[in-house]
Amino acid sequence: MTVKFDKISNLIIVLVTLIVTTYLIEVCSQLIIKKLPVYESRWVFRAKKPPAYSDSPYFSAEFIHESSNGEKAKFDDKVRRLVNFEGKYINVIDEHRRTAFVPEDATNTVYIYGASTIYSQEVPDEYTIPSIVQRKINEITTKYKVVNYGASSMNTKQQLLFLHETTLKKGDIVIFFDGGCDIIYNVYNDYEYGLNINTLRNSEKPGVLESQILPVLEKVKLIHFAELLKYIKQKSPPLNTRNAEEVNARAIKASENFANNIRLAHQYSKTSGADFYHFLQPSIFSLKSRTKHEQFLIDNFLLTPPGMEFVYTHSIDKFANQSDALNANGIISVDLRSILDNRQSEVFLDFAHTTERANEIIAAAIFSTVRWKR
Repeated sequence: MTVKFDKISNLIIVLVTLIVTTYLIEVCSQLIIKKLPVYESRWVFRAKKPPAYSDSPYFSAEFIHESSNGEKAKFDDKVRRLVNFEGKYINVIDEHRRTAFVPEDATNTVYIYGASTIYSQEVPDEYTIPSIVQRKINEITTKYKVVNYGASSMNTKQQLLFLHETTLKKGDIVIFFDGGCDIIYNVYNDYEYGLNINTLRNSEKPGVLESQILPVLEKVKLIHFAELLKYIKQKSPPLNTRNAEEVNARAIKASENFANNIRLAHQYSKTSGADFYHFLQPSIFSLKSRTKHEQFLIDNFLLTPPGMEFVYTHSIDKFANQSDALNANGIISVDLRSILDNRQSEVFLDFAHTTERANEIIAAAIFSTVRWKR
């Protein structure tokens, strides 16, 4: 009888201990969460008119709604292709973001290839980098029309694929504006070919935490503990970004592939009689100094993927060195990493994307580099 009583007592003690421990975990998790910085996701943040939009004449709830919905695309096994869209601020025609100010009597084409910074989802059609370049060209000649070949997530290999689909003619101009997505997808994410339908499917597969642990915690009412674990997971850099030697090795390979893609783009352009120019793009990480707001954008892991600065810092010099080597071999390659150092106001919405004031500075640099024929 005594033995049976002892077993029941021990069981009760264990159960009470588990209940108390569970309660303490939940209470402590709730207290910790209240102390953590609260960050907003991309569209919630932008809808509140952050500093980069402070003087933007087009800013409105209507624009933000269209901006968040106007960049449609479909993936294949190689690349991401835009889907046509008609809006008040954003238009995609024949799978290209509309370039404003195009002259009717243009005889040659300027093709600008890049990722989301060239597509410029953050601004209306007339404020994209290609549209501003077009506006500046029109001041000296109506010979050229600019085509925006920007699409989110494109690295140089995918830009080269788009270029090979393009029929060039003598007198045309090809511009590559890149570097960022080669670092993001080839170094940070370790996607050999960049983002496509295959890597997208793999990236969407939930991990053990999301698929197994969190559902169990939520089922046993450890809601705040589950929320805390989710926060920690979101804030933690991916495992493959924490080892400097591994990051450096991927960066070396990615920068070499980057340079080779640019050489092939130059060769393809020249064979067709077109001029070729390459520009290494800036980012928030390349600024010589940062404002408090810019540091906030980096700290917000919903706007800047955790570990991205570490990867960028270990990668960008390798890309810049390749750009220098391309120049030494007769390919015009301009390093624009410091082009925004003298900005007069806030221009960044996250670690990579800017508004019209930065686009104006970048477009002016591109325009002044190209040798235009009148």
